[in-house]
Amino acid sequence: MDSLAKYKKIIKWVFWLTLLLISYLTLQAIYETDDWQWFNMDFNKRDHIIGAYGTLIGGVLAFLSILFILYQVYEQREQINEEKNEAEIIKKEDLKDRLLLLSVFLKTVIVDLIKNGENMEEFYNAEQSAPSTMNRMYFIINKNFQRITALDDLSMYRAIKMYFKDEEDWQKQFLNLYSIIDFYSEALVELRDKYSLHINDKVSQQKTISTDMQSFLTANARLVDDYLIKYGSEKYLKYPWPTLINDFTPDYYEYIEEMQDNGKVPDFRYLSDNLFKDFIVEAMNIRRDYGYDDLGSRNIVELVSSIRKKIWEVELYSLQYADDIEKQYKNYFTKENDFINQLKEIKKLIDTKVK
Repeated sequence: MDSLAKYKKIIKWVFWLTLLLISYLTLQAIYETDDWQWFNMDFNKRDHIIGAYGTLIGGVLAFLSILFILYQVYEQREQINEEKNEAEIIKKEDLKDRLLLLSVFLKTVIVDLIKNGENMEEFYNAEQSAPSTMNRMYFIINKNFQRITALDDLSMYRAIKMYFKDEEDWQKQFLNLYSIIDFYSEALVELRDKYSLHINDKVSQQKTISTDMQSFLTANARLVDDYLIKYGSEKYLKYPWPTLINDFTPDYYEYIEEMQDNGKVPDFRYLSDNLFKDFIVEAMNIRRDYGYDDLGSRNIVELVSSIRKKIWEVELYSLQYADDIEKQYKNYFTKENDFINQLKEIKKLIDTKVK
């Protein structure tokens, strides 16, 4: 660029010097004419002077035309170089903007990954402490994973190469960045899908348990009514099976009413470990001492035993799922996880390079 400007200056100086030379030669030719007058030169008597002057002027003008051509060539080269430099500047700004955009995306991705991890930790703790309860895990939906992978790979490679070429293993960092983004993008989708399956299955099982509980209560009421019809109101409570049911039913509805008053959902674990378990223990004592009756006591015992088993299965599956979530959280979603730390380091490097 500097050399072109230098050449252009030289051409300009030569041009003005050449004009001075033409002026000098013209004056000399005029002075060679005696008693010269403006616009009145004698070409017949001074033909040798005019011929020499014309020859000199022709050579000088030819030289000037060469200078003009050279000047135009340098002018065009300078314009081409300016356009190239401008295009290079635009290209650098575009690559810089891509890195800045990547940094913005990474910021939200890192924050949301950590927040998702906190939600996972809260969920598996709740699931482990109350596995029969309908615990919830909330996912933060972040489209920036897709936005990062949607960025043109070649342009991003050139941008990272431009700013990170002096860094050791910059190509490895580039590959690691996309590997980590791809991993978390797919991992979160898989987590949401498995969570949906778990919740849907748990809801289905809890509905089945609720239906069985309703059947159990209905069977209890039917047995008491059958005893009342068969033995009368004065004698039916002398029998152990209706007495067991009459002792159980008020406690059950008292607990249900207490939960409703407090705006809570009945805890299957509490029902299983307390009311249902006590009912079965007492039922087994009655069976040992008196045996089953012919009015439905066996069916009632089988129903409540099945309910406890189903509650246990719900809790078992919930605990297994909670353990899986805990492993995933500790391996990939803690604040100090290696993958998240790598994303933090890459973002820090980008911010340092393009600030």
